Amino acid sequence: MHTIYTPSDDEIIQQPELDDFPLTQRYSLAVRGFYIIYAYPLLTRFPRAFPRLLGFAFNWGLIGALSLQVYIYYTTFKKDRAVFKALVYGTFLLDWVQTISATYDASQWFAFDWGQPDQLDLLHTSFLNVPLLTSLIGAIVQIFFGWRIWTISKSTAIFGSIILMALLQLAAAAVDAHYLMIAPRESYSSAALSKSVGIRLGTSAVVDILIAACMTFYLLKNRSEFAFHTNTVITKLIRITVETGIITATAAIAELVFFLSMHNNSLHQLSGVNLAKLYTNSLMMLFNNRAELQRDWDSVEATEVRLERTNVSARTQVDVESSAISVAVFQTTTVKSDYPGS
Repeated sequence: MHTIYTPSDDEIIQQPELDDFPLTQRYSLAVRGFYIIYAYPLLTRFPRAFPRLLGFAFNWGLIGALSLQVYIYYTTFKKDRAVFKALVYGTFLLDWVQTISATYDASQWFAFDWGQPDQLDLLHTSFLNVPLLTSLIGAIVQIFFGWRIWTISKSTAIFGSIILMALLQLAAAAVDAHYLMIAPRESYSSAALSKSVGIRLGTSAVVDILIAACMTFYLLKNRSEFAFHTNTVITKLIRITVETGIITATAAIAELVFFLSMHNNSLHQLSGVNLAKLYTNSLMMLFNNRAELQRDWDSVEATEVRLERTNVSARTQVDVESSAISVAVFQTTTVKSDYPGS
């Protein structure tokens, strides 16, 4: 006859409650639990479907943010230069073409071919929306930033280098698209394709970092030493430039790392399908921030005018008391935007 052993209360080990852990450890446990319960099964069972699904969700979110940015631009800068309007609306149109192409791919994977996991290997029009349109939009935005650097530095060498590298990553994108048209499958791999992807994404990241570094250097070099508000405006420009450059460069590097190290799980498409939207949203951030920056410029000019008038009043009083005629010469500093005609 077998007896069942029942431990006494003293032998039972009390499990700690969640409230007994520090706050940081609770967050760590929550993140680990989410990964084990939700993320890991999705990445292992659906290594191609889940990253693409997230990528398309972010893509539509970013095109929504971009549409709002373009609407703000339309209502705020109606008298902007024609070339700026062509740049904004042209890249906006290209981004919508990219989103439509990506949505077509998503409909094939998650609707028409639902229940057929082998169909996830097909890339459909990915040759268009990932390498070609992304690099075309990226090259346009990078060349525009290069022009901005040229307007404040007059450095033809830097501007020329940015143009050459932007065109190089665009040429590499054409090579990528060629291979994806010949063999439109996720499982397809070749040394030539890996090399062209490396050139495209590596060059793109280098250009973004170069733009951020040069803009920061020349803005710091040319900022006024006399007006505190002017320095504040330039600091805002530097912050915007560095932030946008870091975001796009990080996305390009992440796509390259995921493509080369984890090619079969589609993680590279999470950033790859959204890189174009990051470029265009960064461009629109700079365009639309001109309204706020212009208010800061006006504040600087208004301060200078008030100081000048105060000096005039003081000198006039002295002149009247001394019954003498004098001529006062004032030197003013004009702060100009790096967007001529805006």
